Amino acid sequence: MKRLAALTGSLLLALTISSCGAATGPVGTWGEGYNTDKQPYLELSLGSDKTAEYEQAGFLTGSDGCNRITGQWFLVQGKLSFSQLSGTQMACEGVDPWLMKAAGGEIDGDVLTVKDSAGLPVGTLDRRN
Repeated sequence: MKRLAALTGSLLLALTISSCGAATGPVGTWGEGYNTDKQPYLELSLGSDKTAEYEQAGFLTGSDGCNRITGQWFLVQGKLSFSQLSGTQMACEGVDPWLMKAAGGEIDGDVLTVKDSAGLPVGTLDRRN
């Protein structure tokens, strides 16, 4: 009986430890540009309002490498969409403003494929955390 209890405890501990490191869902920082110049990134955080309409929802901040971006994000049936995006409009030499076209995205493992309003991919961002 003691062995069964010890085995059960060990399995629960192993599952807990392995699930702590696994990043799931859209929450986190995407892209290498966080705190660096001229690299795009998005940071998605959870909102405080809970609703049955969305699996998850929250706020986003980021940069295309020059201009700041803010807005909201929603996850519905596994589809990520961005809403009320706004950003600065500075002209920056050597920066590709593709992230300003973001309307949503798809997550595959640790890669976020950012899509425009037509659903076409405009770029990808790797999960940072």
